[in-house]
Amino acid sequence: MNIFNSNIEILRRSSPAKLSKRFVCWAIDFILVALIAGVIFSGLFQITENTSAYNAAKDTVDDEIAYYEQLTSETHIVEYVDGARVTSDVIVLKNIYRAICLSYEIFGNSQQPDFTFDENHDVMMNGVHSLDNDNVAYFYTRYLKNNPSIEVEASDDLFEIYKKAFGDDATFMFTFNTELSEMPVLNTQVAYYIFHYLFIDSSDSIGQTGATYYRSYYNAYANMLEDAEMLVLQSEPYFSTHYKDYKEAYCAEARYTNIALLVSIFVACFTVLLIPKYLFKNEKTLRYKLLGLGVIRTDGEANAWYVPLIKTVISCIGFIPVSFILYLFPPFNGGYEAMFMPASPDCSISLAILILAVIIIGGIINAFGLFTNKRQNLINLIFNDVVVDTHYIDEGERD
Repeated sequence: MNIFNSNIEILRRSSPAKLSKRFVCWAIDFILVALIAGVIFSGLFQITENTSAYNAAKDTVDDEIAYYEQLTSETHIVEYVDGARVTSDVIVLKNIYRAICLSYEIFGNSQQPDFTFDENHDVMMNGVHSLDNDNVAYFYTRYLKNNPSIEVEASDDLFEIYKKAFGDDATFMFTFNTELSEMPVLNTQVAYYIFHYLFIDSSDSIGQTGATYYRSYYNAYANMLEDAEMLVLQSEPYFSTHYKDYKEAYCAEARYTNIALLVSIFVACFTVLLIPKYLFKNEKTLRYKLLGLGVIRTDGEANAWYVPLIKTVISCIGFIPVSFILYLFPPFNGGYEAMFMPASPDCSISLAILILAVIIIGGIINAFGLFTNKRQNLINLIFNDVVVDTHYIDEGERD
């Protein structure tokens, strides 16, 4: 059939293809590679999941996660409901409610007469702030003191911890007086403004001011929770006996997955790029055939048989960013954590770093097409060939 024959005489008379048309061809290839790689990966990942190495890493990860959930649950800096981790939003909001109640219990409404609520009000649902029910306070004043085997370098002065977290807002927002309370106490006006924002009206001037105080409280308290959790992660003997094992197993699990992903992309690239180049001749892929493009040496001859193979290998590396699309689908479902785990066997290079490097190098390679007479990118220059458009015959160099 004619579609499988070389039309080198026409290619010799054709003009260099516009970069815009070459980009359209690349976009078509990118979509085809993504679709085929996705199908291949769905099967290859099933094989990966059944390997002993992957399952050993997964079992270690699951065991260490279960251990960590139990540990952090005991510290109170993390909460779990029905096995699911409670978000920081919920924990912080509960503690803001408690802080409001403590302020009201100590100061009453002497400064803000309309600051009032009864014992059945929603703000009372979590109780009054104390060393026993405040998540941060419990961790520093109860858990660490009751577990001396946990080697943590942390201050036991709760007031100083709060002052450091709230920074310049600390002295304005809180009263630090051990005679009043072992906990820092929200000043009445601040407590009232936050209460007004949460329960009365968030849009008036008082509510807007309350929103500012709320955000300040939220950010500072979330940071205290994060700092406390980091102390646990870095504590001994947990770090050396559990966290390192978890990290190594998690990296291994991600690496096996990413290797399967890369293999899928390479197989898809060879399917989309290499096979058509030999079927249609003159390095025509399916999208080149549809759009009337072809590749010919600058001396008017066809490239040697091995050149398409070398170019396809290079192109396969260039299509690694397809991973971004594949990570939107199962088993990742839009979670990109594994992409930042090591993809190389020596654990030195993550898939994300590899993708970034490919994008930068690809940009440099194709930038050459902007400055050469025949719109040759760096690869074309190396192999001394040019992409031509058979829709433009005997027109010479087009602008």
